Amino acid sequence: MKLWVVIRRFGVANLMEHVRSDVEMAKHFERLVAEDKRFEVVVPRRFALVCFKLRHVGEDIDEDGGRKCWEMNRRLLDSVNESGRACMTHAVVGEQFVLRFAVGTTLTEKRHVEETWRFIQEKASELLMMTKDLGGYNLKTLQV
Repeated sequence: MKLWVVIRRFGVANLMEHVRSDVEMAKHFERLVAEDKRFEVVVPRRFALVCFKLRHVGEDIDEDGGRKCWEMNRRLLDSVNESGRACMTHAVVGEQFVLRFAVGTTLTEKRHVEETWRFIQEKASELLMMTKDLGGYNLKTLQV
């Protein structure tokens, strides 16, 4: 029923264009994440969903089983969401805490995606600078 209402209101062609646009913006976001050495795309993008995380520099798993990396990403998620400027969710993929960025609203434009990415980068920088026990995070390696 919901799909019928959407198709009836916007038409199949407009719905298809909306989905294509969202997927292209997610591809753009995925490229932005891949360009920043502090982050990594954890799994390939699916449609308009990008799963990424703040990278743990050094060994793949630190001595505490990855909890420091998990905690850094949890703090980043909380910081972004508490701001009210963006909203992301998380998932656990292969015992990794990952951030989920989805494009899907009708008014989202490429500039919004880019502004959100810059905001995520700012929050990550603040978090890394505030963290006294960097546990495996090397600020020289993590500079933008």
